[in-house]
Amino acid sequence: MVGSSGPGRRAAAARTQRRGDRRRERLLKAAGELICRQPLPAVTYAAICTRAAVPPSSAYHFYPDLDALFRALLEAGREGFDAALMKPLRASQRRSWQAVVETLVARAARYNRTHPVAARLAIGGHTPPQLKRLDRDADRVRAGLALAALESLFVVPRLRHKRQVAFVATEIVDAVFTTSMIETGRLTPAYVLLAKRAVVGFLGQYFGASLPRRPIA
Repeated sequence: MVGSSGPGRRAAAARTQRRGDRRRERLLKAAGELICRQPLPAVTYAAICTRAAVPPSSAYHFYPDLDALFRALLEAGREGFDAALMKPLRASQRRSWQAVVETLVARAARYNRTHPVAARLAIGGHTPPQLKRLDRDADRVRAGLALAALESLFVVPRLRHKRQVAFVATEIVDAVFTTSMIETGRLTPAYVLLAKRAVVGFLGQYFGASLPRRPIA
């Protein structure tokens, strides 16, 4: 009896785990659907639970509140965003530091357009402060990745606050994208162009019109 109870307990635990995973997925899916259909401040925990067909008493074990659900959605797209941003650059995209920066802005815009849930959470204009801080922390990492990409191709000037400059550049793009979302409900080509010009103009104060290329290894 004792020997046979071990596999039985493991099987029951596996079934419980699968049921929990399905409920977690349904909650995230329902939250994403509601975020795409209505303003973020109108999305409620109760409405998500109802749409997911998960009782709030059960949902609480996975996501104790609305912020936890939003945080999970925001973090779920982080790796995909970073991977899309830092794909290898074609020759035309690395002809100058301005071309590299403009390519990164275009990639960020493309990702947000094809991932509306992440876009509404990060740049929709209604992000709760605690989640915006999470997004800014992610932006610091992205700023470091972008700076590393530039430094692999060009001799970047030695700046006392180089990482801070890169982070502010990232936040300039974020601010322009957010303005576009607030005013038009989407990322328009005009605002994406404005983001490119704004960030290139800002970085130009530190990089100048051109940077020496690094020798090809």
